[in-house]
Amino acid sequence: MIFGLILALGSAVATNLAFLFKQRGAVLAPPISARHLVRSAAGLFRSKWFLIGWIVAVLAWGLHVGALALAPLSSCRRCFPAGSSSSPCSPNASSAFASGGGSGSA
Repeated sequence: MIFGLILALGSAVATNLAFLFKQRGAVLAPPISARHLVRSAAGLFRSKWFLIGWIVAVLAWGLHVGALALAPLSSCRRCFPAGSSSSPCSPNASSAFASGGGSGSA
């Protein structure tokens, strides 16, 4: 179970890194044209950082699947929403989201 949680945390970190790499590659790629979608996609994948981002994203997916196979969903679910504003593996973050807490709730 501990190894599954480590994989879940690794998946969360790798997912965020993949997003940053793909974003950097998209900024450096040629402009995207809606009229030339295939050429635009090829331009994105010619960007070294965009391609690295996709490779890291696929590896993050593999970590995600491994975490689900090794740890119970209820245990590793806290680490998967890596884009949350608070620490993804903190118990306080998951309890705040589960209770529907926030500034507008009564």
